[in-house]
Amino acid sequence: MLRSLLVALLVCGLSACSSNATAPHYYAIALPDVQSSLVTPSQQPVVAVSDVELADYLNSVGIVYQQDDVQLTTASQHRWAEALDKQLTRALLQNLRAQLPGLQWQNGQISMPNIAQLQIKVRGFHGKADGHAVISGEWTLMKGTQQYSGEFQQLYPLTADGYPALVRELRTGWQQTTSQLATQLKPLLQNTTHSE
Repeated sequence: MLRSLLVALLVCGLSACSSNATAPHYYAIALPDVQSSLVTPSQQPVVAVSDVELADYLNSVGIVYQQDDVQLTTASQHRWAEALDKQLTRALLQNLRAQLPGLQWQNGQISMPNIAQLQIKVRGFHGKADGHAVISGEWTLMKGTQQYSGEFQQLYPLTADGYPALVRELRTGWQQTTSQLATQLKPLLQNTTHSE
C-alpha cells in the first residue's frame, strides 16, 4: 500500500514538472518559396550563390543576443525554426531574383569560367541590449578572372521589446541589406553575357 502511494506521488510529481516546462519558441526569417526552387532552362546568364557562411557564434539553434561589449548569450527558449544559414541563403536568393530578374540565380557552387560566383559571410546577425538589431558581413563576387568585394554593417532600432520584434527587425534588415547588395551587383553583372 505504501509502495503504491509512493509510486503515485512520484508520477504526480514528474507530471507536474513536465507540465511546468516552457516549450521553446521557434522563429523564421524566410519560409520556403515553392516558385524560387523551380529552375527553368533559360538563355539568361547564371550567377551561382554559395550558401551564406555564418560566424561561428551564430551557428546555433538559439537566437543570439549581445548583453554588453564582451558578452553574447544564445537563447535556449527562442530558437531558429531552421538553420540560420539556410534561411538567410533562401531570403537572399528570393530577393536577388526579384531585384535582378534578368539573371538566373542558382544556389551552390558551379565551377565554370563563364559563371559568376557570389559568396556572403555574415559576421553579425543578433540583437543588442541597447535595443538594436545588428547585421554585418562581407560579400565577394568572382566573375571570370575579376574579383569584387564589399562590406555591410547596419544597426536597426527595435520598435518593441521581445524576440518576435527582434526577429522581425532582423528580417527587414536582411531584406534591406540584400536589396542594397543587388544595387551594388547590378553594374558588375550587366555585361555578364557578352564579356565572357
